[in-house]
Amino acid sequence: MSDPFAGIVGHAQALRQLSAQLSTGRLAHAYLFVGEAGLGKATVARALASALLPEAPLTRHPDYWEDDRNKLIHVNEIRLIPDKPAEFHELTLQQFINLKPAVGGHRVVLVTNVGRLRDESQGVLLKTLEEPHPHRVIVLTTPSLNPFVVLPTVVSRCQRVFFHPVPAPEIEALLTAHGTEPKRAKLLAELSSGRPGWAMRRAGDERVIELHHSWTRRLEEIFGAPADVPLVVAAQLDAEQMGWRRSEGGEEDPALFAMASWQIELRRRMLASSGREQGRWARLLELSYDTLGYLEQNVSPRVALETFLLECRKAS
Repeated sequence: MSDPFAGIVGHAQALRQLSAQLSTGRLAHAYLFVGEAGLGKATVARALASALLPEAPLTRHPDYWEDDRNKLIHVNEIRLIPDKPAEFHELTLQQFINLKPAVGGHRVVLVTNVGRLRDESQGVLLKTLEEPHPHRVIVLTTPSLNPFVVLPTVVSRCQRVFFHPVPAPEIEALLTAHGTEPKRAKLLAELSSGRPGWAMRRAGDERVIELHHSWTRRLEEIFGAPADVPLVVAAQLDAEQMGWRRSEGGEEDPALFAMASWQIELRRRMLASSGREQGRWARLLELSYDTLGYLEQNVSPRVALETFLLECRKAS
């Protein structure tokens, strides 16, 4: 059997686990793919579905059901309503799962970002997970196991598969294999924070490179500047991130993107220097990773950014 996951970069452990289960036929009835947006969870899920449903492309396979929209998923797309059609899909998830496979040996469901289901909808989904049908596979993806994102009871009914950031050289190789110019591929790989999906989507977007250069210039302006300059930049970035959170937008957190740009510049300066100067840039680079950790916790983003940028100010 050919490799169903050929062409997917990274995630060696997850792919070995799924390949072994495919080869033995011992598949879980439900999977929860865990990892931040852009790592390739949905890509792997579709590859798994294609291996189980080789009769036709997924886009027109009668035994495949997928919801990857950005909007919230209404409970009427999930629960069984005999006398009422689904609002978006031809069948609700429960209606689809209750039917026998039409042409293949399985029925496969993919719901990306299960947090798009409110608790009521996840409760309905839980009933389906608790009463698995043979030859049915449900794949859910989530960026987090936080109980405010996905109910612990849903987590407990699924086999968890964890996805981690992919090394930059692998993402760079993926981009160049798809025709991206080498210098651009290297920069996008560094900016991607280990997310091949993000890098592939941004491969032709010039705005990303422009934004990177813009944040790099802001960092350069901070070195040796008066104390109010880093505070202004931190306030601007904090405001942009707050706007991003309120909009419930895509995966492009402005603060994380700015930090990725600044890390590239700090690493460049570190490698171009020596002695005590090199140590100074290395400490700032280390502090940048600490700051990313604070941004992922409940620490005030503005305080974390101010602390980091004030240290950068002292670098010169």
